Amino acid sequence: MRLSKRPRTGTPSVNMTPMIDIVFLLIIFFMTVSQVSKINREHVDLPKLDGSADQESSIVTVNVTEDGDMLVSGNKVSIVQFVDLVMEQIKQLGGDPNRLTMVVRADQRGTTTKINEIVLAMAQLQLQRIRIAVEVPEP
Repeated sequence: MRLSKRPRTGTPSVNMTPMIDIVFLLIIFFMTVSQVSKINREHVDLPKLDGSADQESSIVTVNVTEDGDMLVSGNKVSIVQFVDLVMEQIKQLGGDPNRLTMVVRADQRGTTTKINEIVLAMAQLQLQRIRIAVEVPEP
């Protein structure tokens, strides 16, 4: 085997194009994820109570405004549309309602009529993992 004894000239170079592509993809991913989480958290004045646990990740988040409007992912839905959406989520989870976690975020100035409708509809679907979101007051 013959080895070259010539000294190498020039500096080694690194191709930065793949790294720049990955950085841009990460930026796009995090911008998209932050927008989705903002949509699920509409501005509602939550009741100020001591909560029992931090909010876990949920599959379905419903926001109930002061006027009684239901918002899911920024879209106003009726109770029938909401039940259809939850049934679709249960189907995607293999038909087991115990695997679905739902968070209800209700405005403290509104009535509980819409919340009661939601809970009754979910009870008919045998959904048991329903959390009511509250704002923990500062000490």
